[in-house]
Amino acid sequence: MKKHKLLLYAILLMAMALPQNVFAYDFSAVAPSGQTLYYKIVSGGVRVTYPDSDPVPWSYYTKPTGALTIPSTVTHSGTTYNVTSIGFNAFWGCTGLTSVTIPSSIESLEGYTFYGCTGLTSVTIPSSVTNIGGHDFENCTGLMTVNFNATNVTSSQYDIFSGCTNLTTLNIGDSVTYIPPRSFYNCSSLTSVTIPNGVTSIGHKAFSGCTGLTTVNFNAINCTYMGTVGIDTDPYSNTVFYGCTNLITLNIGDNVTCIPQFAFCGCSGLTSVTIPSSVNTIWRDAFSNCTGLTTVNFNAINCSMPYAPIQSVFMGCTNLATLNIGDSVTWIPNGAFFGCTGLTSVTIPSSVTSIGDYAFDNCTGLTSVTIPNSVTYIGNGAFNGCSGLTSVSIPDSVTSIGNETFNGCSSLISVTIPNSVTTIGNYAFYGCSGLTSVTIPNSVTSIGHYAFSYCTNLTSVTIGSSVTSIGNYTFNGCSSLTSVTIPNSVTSIGYYAFGYCTNLTSVTIGSSVTSIGYYAFSYCTGLTTVNFNATNCTSMGYYYGNPYPVFIGCTNLATLNIGDSVTSIPDYAFTGLTSLISVTIGNNVTTIGNSAFNGCTGLTSVTIPNSVTTIGNSAFNGCTGLTSV
Repeated sequence: MKKHKLLLYAILLMAMALPQNVFAYDFSAVAPSGQTLYYKIVSGGVRVTYPDSDPVPWSYYTKPTGALTIPSTVTHSGTTYNVTSIGFNAFWGCTGLTSVTIPSSIESLEGYTFYGCTGLTSVTIPSSVTNIGGHDFENCTGLMTVNFNATNVTSSQYDIFSGCTNLTTLNIGDSVTYIPPRSFYNCSSLTSVTIPNGVTSIGHKAFSGCTGLTTVNFNAINCTYMGTVGIDTDPYSNTVFYGCTNLITLNIGDNVTCIPQFAFCGCSGLTSVTIPSSVNTIWRDAFSNCTGLTTVNFNAINCSMPYAPIQSVFMGCTNLATLNIGDSVTWIPNGAFFGCTGLTSVTIPSSVTSIGDYAFDNCTGLTSVTIPNSVTYIGNGAFNGCSGLTSVSIPDSVTSIGNETFNGCSSLISVTIPNSVTTIGNYAFYGCSGLTSVTIPNSVTSIGHYAFSYCTNLTSVTIGSSVTSIGNYTFNGCSSLTSVTIPNSVTSIGYYAFGYCTNLTSVTIGSSVTSIGYYAFSYCTGLTTVNFNATNCTSMGYYYGNPYPVFIGCTNLATLNIGDSVTSIPDYAFTGLTSLISVTIGNNVTTIGNSAFNGCTGLTSVTIPNSVTTIGNSAFNGCTGLTSV
């Protein structure tokens, strides 16, 4: 009895000494190439697995070596199974493997399958693979050739071939639709890569750190995503080719229709790029921070740039000096060349009919631009912030100058507005401090808010006879403007329209004006004479029911001539003009409004004609210098 107990104890000790994962696999079989492989029975077939438990899957077994052929089927106990997957850690650290043949029965590589197999020199992933678990061939430093044919991958992790530093040849199959994130991360020996037609998505950092990469052939016809993770935090570090500073040649295929966001962002070695005519969409930051880019050949006939100008396609391409727009291009997209500060000149071909919003925004180096007669539309902010632009000729095919079109073009000294233009938008020439004169043709009917605000060297302006409204702040801060005549066609003058025009000495207000906004001529300290001909102006300086003097701060306004066409002087019209010493009231005035001359302390005499039937409350209140009426 004692002997039996000792025998049982010895058996238990031996069992304890054996690996604790004896049930990690269901059976083993010899592969066609001679190595023993281990299998786990799963739904639909068997999975190639490892014989030991994590973290050292081959610690008690001889690792397979040499050229390995994984069978597509395996028979055990009279049953034949399809080999459908290679399991997690299946060949981890099998450094003696020199090659592996993966059969077309394999649907899944479940992660770390050949991690650290430094002896592998080539591998082909068949098109049957639809799931890649990640890190499968990571740190296979001997790997030189990869044929990647995985089709319709539905789930994937990172770093399939990450750290394969000797990988020189990469063949991506025509049936591939997705290249997972960080697939070829830090494959520093890779010199060229071709993205085939079928690819529609590339995960973030897929080729990041491929410092030896010099050539990319991009043939993906409709690739809509070239990923970033955390767009709002650090998008640039998650771009597909991040750190590929030696990429100097980019060939975009003639059939490509879309260039995704951040596609070639930060490829500072690129010197030139050609956008083919087939491209109809380029997303934000596609070439941003390509600081070496000097030449762009833009041939996209009808291209859209959806995110511009929030993030420009060529943002930060500070050395882009040459832009060739193809003869077939019909419009220049919104934000297309936003922030290309190195551009000095642009020739727009006669095929172009439209220049999109913010197309050349902040191209501060741009000194001249030729806009052909074919152009009918210049978008909002098209040349906004082009501070180096000295002259521009707007063709007579253009009917509208949009908002901010030439905003901040501080070097612009000459501009010709043709007779075809009917509207000038808000901020159209805001801050164009180099402009000295401007003629607004008779075709223009409205001038937008701030349109010529802070054109500080503007000395004269001619307002066409068709203008019906002058917007708020339109000429505000034009401190060199000396005189202005507001034509009879104008019905409204916005608030602060001529505010702080400190050198303005005289102004004539036309007969059709019915309203003048508050502070319209405020602090025009050089203003000495006003000729007021507004026949029936019903509002001067009101804001939410409260009066705000139109001529506040006009400390030198001494002469006021109210024309014979005027029938009514509005309430508060000339209140607070302490320097006013002479007023001539036309013979057709019937009403002098409330507080019309309130506080005009310099006024010494006034003649009220026989036509006047009503003098409003406080009309001359506080006119302490008045000696005769």
